[in-house]
Formats: sequence, C-alpha cells, structure tokens
Amino acid sequence: MNSKNTWTFTLVVVGVVFILNLFAQNIFIRFDLTENERYSISDVTRNILADIDEPITVKVFYSENFPRQLISVKQYVLDMLNEYRAYAGSSLEYEFIAITGEDQALEQEAMSYGIQPVQANITESDEIKVQRIYLGIVFLYGDQKEVIPFAQQIEQLEYDMTGAIKKLSQGSLPKVGWLTGHGEAGLGDEGVARSMGEIQKNYELVEIALSSEELIPLDINTVILAGATESFNTQDLYKLDQYLLRGGRLGVFLNTKIIDMQNQFMPVQENSSNIFSFLEHFGVRYGRQLLLDKNCYQVQAMQNLGFLQIPVAVDYPFAPRISNLDQEHPIVNRLNELGFFFVNELMSTGDTSQIKFSALMQTSDMTGYAMPDPRTRSINISAAQQVPDYLYREGAKIISAVIEGEYDSWFGDARPDTISYPEPHLVNSVTPTALVTVGNATFTNQQFMVPASLTFFLNAVDWLHDQHGLISIRSKNIQPSQLEEMTSGKRQTLKWIDILLAPMLITLMGFIRWFIRNKSKTLAGG
Repeated sequence: MNSKNTWTFTLVVVGVVFILNLFAQNIFIRFDLTENERYSISDVTRNILADIDEPITVKVFYSENFPRQLISVKQYVLDMLNEYRAYAGSSLEYEFIAITGEDQALEQEAMSYGIQPVQANITESDEIKVQRIYLGIVFLYGDQKEVIPFAQQIEQLEYDMTGAIKKLSQGSLPKVGWLTGHGEAGLGDEGVARSMGEIQKNYELVEIALSSEELIPLDINTVILAGATESFNTQDLYKLDQYLLRGGRLGVFLNTKIIDMQNQFMPVQENSSNIFSFLEHFGVRYGRQLLLDKNCYQVQAMQNLGFLQIPVAVDYPFAPRISNLDQEHPIVNRLNELGFFFVNELMSTGDTSQIKFSALMQTSDMTGYAMPDPRTRSINISAAQQVPDYLYREGAKIISAVIEGEYDSWFGDARPDTISYPEPHLVNSVTPTALVTVGNATFTNQQFMVPASLTFFLNAVDWLHDQHGLISIRSKNIQPSQLEEMTSGKRQTLKWIDILLAPMLITLMGFIRWFIRNKSKTLAGG
C-alpha cells in the first residue's frame, strides 16, 4: 500500500469513528450479565424517568481526596447517573461537586441540604486513620428537594434514587394506614421506630384509630394491622369489612399468643381478640399453637461454668430460619432467608372458587408444636431448655400467605341498625382485593428483628400499594448469592479434578506436539 492510499485509509477510519461517536452520544447500550442485572436500571425506573414533566437537578457532593477503598462506590454513583440521564434526557441534569478541606463554603452548602460527612477508618501505607468523607446526593425539583445523605449501599442506590425522583415528580407521598386502638403499637412507639422510618421514606403513614374515624379514609388503599391483642367492637369490624369490599388492601401481622418476656411465670398468654374469627371469613385461619423448628437462629443464653455464668450461643427453636420461600412471588422471590420469633401456622378457609390462597413461606420439614407444661399449662420459651427431637414431627407449616379474591360482607345483606356509616352498605366486593398475612407480629419490632425481616416488611407494603412499583428495585440485590452445599463425594471428585486436570492437559498438549513433529519428520524423510 503506497503512502497516498495509507493516508486515505486512515482518514476514512477516523471519519467512521467520528460519526459513530456522534451517534453514540444519543444511544445508551449496556450488556449486563450479572445476576439480577445489578448494574442496569429497571423498567420501573425507566418509566418514572420518562414521566418527569419538569427538569430535576442532581448534585453529588463528594470528598476530593476520596479513599481508594471506596472509589468503586463513587464510580457506581457516576455510572448510575449517566444511565439515568440517558433515559431522562434533558429532564435530568447532574453535577459532581468536589469538597476539599479548605473550601468551607461548599461544606456549608452540602450541610444546608442535609448532607453530613461520615467518619471512616481508612487504611493507607499500613496505617489506619480516620477520615471525614462526603458522598451525598441531593435531588432538586422546583422548590422541593430529596436527599440521600451518604450513598453507601450500592445495592439500595437505585431504589433510593428512583424513590426520590418519584416523590418529587408526584408532588406528594401516597398514604398508608396504620391501625391502632386494639393493642397495636402506635407510630410513636420506640420499638417500631425503625420500621416506620423506612416506610416513611416513600409513604405518608397515617395512624387510624377506628373508634375515632367514621370510616377508613377513601384516599387510603393500603392498611397495616400489626400486633392486635384486644377485641374489635362491631362498629370497628364493620369499617374494616367495608374497606376490604371496596378494594382496600390489608397487611395482617398477628400472633395468637401474647409474648411477655418480662413475665417469669406466664410469658406466653392467649390472644383472645375476635379479629381471628373475622379473618377466617376473608380466607385465613391462624393456628393457636406456637411452632418450633429445628432449623433455627441462635440466641445468647447463660450457662453455668463452675461458680461463673457465661453467655453462649444456643439454637432457639422459637425463631425459625425460613428458607422455603415462594420464588415466583415478588415479595420474597429475591430473598434467600427470613426469620421470625414466635410464629403461628396459617391455613386457608373460605370459598376457593373466589379466593386464591398462596403460601409465601413455610418452615422446614423438622417443625413441631410447643407443648405447654401439664402442671402449669404454661409454655416454656427459655433459650436454655432442651427440646427433644420427637417434637419435630409435624412437617413444614405455612406461616405467611397472600390471599386474593372477592368477598361477601361479614355482616350479610344489610347493615345492622346499631351501626352508623356514611357510605352505602356493600354486600359484595366492588373490586378484587388482597391480604398479605403473617403468623407473627413481633418482626415489626426492633427487639425481634432478624436478617431481612425489615426488607420483607417493606416489600409487603410496596406490593400491597403497587404490585409493580418500587418493590422490583429494592429486592434487586438483597443478599449475595449463597454457595450450594455439596456432598462429600462431590467435593472429593472436584478436588481430584482440580489436582489432576492441569497436569493431564499439559501432558496431552506435549503428546500432540510430539506426534505432529514426529509426523513432520516422517513426511520429510519420505
């Protein structure tokens, strides 16, 4: 090829690359082969970005001297925003603002948005030092703002970012009701503060005392009933009945036993609330016995060691380790494991032609019933006790289910004369509804939370409110993939394959090379 042709070819290649770059600026393509598409935004996010009617500005405040151990988090934020802008177009703009220790004005600006530095232990040159780090994100939409104070959990980042954009573009948070007045915890109770705080990131939680309301407000389509221990009067049951018939959706988290850890003589008492008989009309029966599961979590128990008592970790059958989950349902399909303290069995009731009862999770095959002491009639829930194996003989039990369908009123064809209600009496469902039920109420309380139970709670609320909404984003990367257990025989087989495979391949390649060279010599000699 002569010099002229070389230059012509070079110019053609440069021109083609230049044109391709121009096109690539308006085209976003990513091939994500990770499990759950970890590095790609979901269809839900794309739809929300497409619906933005006014521009949203995103500011990312980060430390200029960002530690190398966390540089991947900063890069992940940048990649996510690039992808968001690719789908939102001119409706979303972002800027990265570097904060140095010398620029007090930028630090004040970040703090004015609610972004605070985080103290982190950083290892550099074999030394551990404490460093103040900024990596906060603020979303601005007119005179409104949403803030992610520190973008630490990349698994949660899309959910937090999309949730912030959705809240800004909608203008107001959707409402979720929290029933009180029958022994349930109030929204201000310390035990449920963490659960409530997480829900309030995306919903306006409204405390509803049925005795003080004419009806469950019409602008609320999702209500949570958690931990009721007292009976409902007829008026309150009627309000709940009519709410379900109009299509309201209900999360029901209850125990048929009342657990009082401070009561040394009767720590387990009967929950005599009439809500259980009411719920049987709507498709679910709560078992009256506490379940034991040999596959369980451990708790700390005190054991005697001579004159001393020391805490040791022991199996606690009253806290089942749940891995038998419905892999088809979005509430639990991306969770690997759940756990609850003190659970009851759930069973299907009602007309199966109108009601669909779907089990969300079950205990292990080694499940049994907690038996009361024949003398005291009390159930021993002490962690120090030994549970005999013969009790684990009942097989797997359903402890959570989704019930969907249409119902008839619990009150029949007419409203009782003693009940006042501002709306016409509904005899049948106006629209199908759904209930998410769990044979447990303690998991909403910080004292009894176990891994992933909070995620399950938030997933349940999301699904009840909007079956195809943000739930698909939150449950995208809940837990790392678990290695499958192998039999000892399989492990030995793989071990010898690892030991022998490389030498055998090298020997085979040497033999092939010797054969080819020998063949070549034979042909040359011939």
